[in-house]
Amino acid sequence: MMTCTIFDPTNSAHVVLLPAFADIHIACIEVDHTIATFTPPLKRDVIIEWWRERAADAAAGKRIIFMAFADDAEGREQLAGYVILYRPLTETGPFRGVVEKLLVSPNFRRRGIAKLLMTKLEEEAKVLGQTLLTLDTETGSPAEIVYPKLGYIQLGIIPKYGVSPVDGELIAGTFFWKQL
Repeated sequence: MMTCTIFDPTNSAHVVLLPAFADIHIACIEVDHTIATFTPPLKRDVIIEWWRERAADAAAGKRIIFMAFADDAEGREQLAGYVILYRPLTETGPFRGVVEKLLVSPNFRRRGIAKLLMTKLEEEAKVLGQTLLTLDTETGSPAEIVYPKLGYIQLGIIPKYGVSPVDGELIAGTFFWKQL
């Protein structure tokens, strides 16, 4: 079974999940070499603190964190992935939102979790009046294939956009947008 819910920074059951958020973040960097804010050697305490800052942003209404849960091999419900809707509210762009950190645990891939998370994010974005979404991903990554399947249009590629967690080389980033 899979479920998706919005992270509530006032709910202690959600806040205790921050180390699990960090573990998925770390796994995606170590297993897939995903460009995701940090480079090896990874420091779990630093990444947990980064997630505490995202939780504070959620409390302030700047970000909405969507969490997906799925049953593991033993039938226990686990945090399987997440995505963030960043809401950089400005007078000239209150309708814009930015998709951040769509990360799915390597243990829960190919179950439709990314699609579940993005569907929930888009539904909430529409409710909030954010009808234009943008995002970026590493050029050549599996995510670059996923986003067009979800209706995102490739805007372009910026060479030397991010630091590879594999060797520190600069690699390209691909940018997408979607009108809801």
